[in-house]
Amino acid sequence: MSDDRFQILALDGGGAKALFTAHILARLEEDLGVSVADSFDLVAGTSAGGIVALALGSGMRPAEIVDHFSELVSLVFPSRRRRSPLRALRPAYRADALKAALSGVLEERLLGHSTKRLLIPSWDVQVGSVHVFKTPHHSRLRRDWRVPMVDVAMATAAAPTYFPAAIVDNHRLIDGGVWANNPSVIAITEAVSMLDAPLSAIRVLNIGTMDAVDNHSKKFDRGGLLAWASQVAPVLLAASSRGGQGTAEHLVGKGNYQRFDARVPGGLYSLDRIDPEALAGIAGSVSRTLSPIYHDRFADHCAADYVPLAGPAAPTAAPDNSESAETQ
Repeated sequence: MSDDRFQILALDGGGAKALFTAHILARLEEDLGVSVADSFDLVAGTSAGGIVALALGSGMRPAEIVDHFSELVSLVFPSRRRRSPLRALRPAYRADALKAALSGVLEERLLGHSTKRLLIPSWDVQVGSVHVFKTPHHSRLRRDWRVPMVDVAMATAAAPTYFPAAIVDNHRLIDGGVWANNPSVIAITEAVSMLDAPLSAIRVLNIGTMDAVDNHSKKFDRGGLLAWASQVAPVLLAASSRGGQGTAEHLVGKGNYQRFDARVPGGLYSLDRIDPEALAGIAGSVSRTLSPIYHDRFADHCAADYVPLAGPAAPTAAPDNSESAETQ
């Protein structure tokens, strides 16, 4: 990469709450008359944020993603499944319903069809290791481009207890939010180590999925499984996001890292329960604050065209017409 600015869009995980993220991006485009995807050299997304990132990579505009994501939420998270007593024995929601909904959006595209550099984290439960899906934006990245976008989305969104693990190329994968709910740090690492971007050139826009204001009573200090059962997932996701934020700010400097989220009362929203109309209103309020900051800090950068180094969108290598030493 050159010494020019390198901009990263990092999208947190949050299940159904990622509709907030899509609304934010859509309102930015509406307010400023811009194409958000054009301003970023790398897009990273975890879990449902990964679904939004994949949709951006497939060429969709945020307003389209809002429509598709709203439909996905209604299809995948029916209220009758949330109340099922069988949740203690098996995942709450059906993987086939999620895959069908994703297939209607991402169709048969491969990761190699993405028009943007993408990072989508998941976790390999079989070997206990991180598993990050990457577009072929470096000469070392020669495999992931073959993976269907739908399978990538299934892997990064396979939240334990909500969905079963996804089997992708014989890997047993679960939600990337278990280790990188805020993907800012892994995106910064990728930019420096694989794309030769200097830290001083990096700017990050990180969008969360609404941060609940919970008052955890003292009973949790000595609580066991029963006390923590409904609280452990949101606590871990929030801690992962805040930890990622602190590390990212330390790496690139607070002035080069912008995080936008909304503080909402606890208990109103969860990974599988939202009020779409109220959520759209919250996103509208937050985007009023973000729009001028985006205009001043991010909109004036036009990301260079992404040229994949492998896969269906890679340019065909020019034939070598020179004679070999043996024939000279």
